[in-house]
Amino acid sequence: MDYLKHHFWLAIINIHFFIIYGLIIYKMWLKTANFFQSQLGFPFYSTHFNVDHFELKNFTKIGIIFPDKLNNAVVKRQAEYLAGRVCAKNVLSTIGIKNFQVISGEDRAPIWPAKVCGSITHTQSIAAAIVSSNPDIVGLGIDIECSMKENQEKCLQSHILAHDEKNSFSKLSKLYSNPLTIIFSAKESIYKALYPTVRKFFDFNAVTLIELDDKKLIFIINKPLAVKIPQGTLITVYYQRCNNFVFTECFFT
Repeated sequence: MDYLKHHFWLAIINIHFFIIYGLIIYKMWLKTANFFQSQLGFPFYSTHFNVDHFELKNFTKIGIIFPDKLNNAVVKRQAEYLAGRVCAKNVLSTIGIKNFQVISGEDRAPIWPAKVCGSITHTQSIAAAIVSSNPDIVGLGIDIECSMKENQEKCLQSHILAHDEKNSFSKLSKLYSNPLTIIFSAKESIYKALYPTVRKFFDFNAVTLIELDDKKLIFIINKPLAVKIPQGTLITVYYQRCNNFVFTECFFT
């Protein structure tokens, strides 16, 4: 009898050990982050993740469907995708939508619940998601970027800046050491916010930075992108910097 009791309690201890060990590894991989807070006033959620502690079984643990398109992806891409979907799952729960699977469409854009718009972003070790069920909001865009190195910013200026954007770029460069990263991130956010209306690719030359201060950037649409987005449309992008990261966000009505 004592022999059976010994093995019973030994089994219980082993089970507890593996549960606790699993929780420790999980927390080492993913935890809530407070690097940035949204200035838009919509539900927002962000996480910090560590690729070194990522495991494929985390998809099952969290209840996120592993997409076939990631079968051949590198571990970093798999971890980023899951971290982004964790953010989407958590932020949707704040508006009463539980366990919704945010999958990607053929155009790679996230598919949100009916009457909800949102945006997901991730870079290196940070992921975030934002949503809105306000019927007046038809597009949301957020983006997190790791600041480019000085030589990268010089090499990529001609690819990111519109032809008549040099003056605004010069003003921004007097405020921050990585101005191109901020503009690049802002244009990524604009693309995400406008894509649900435009439904086709448009490049960085489609928008030009015309005004700025230490919290926001104002862009103008250079050409008609859709019936509801004529030339001359203004988009305000809010931005923040923390450590080596840049966060931008905007919405479209």
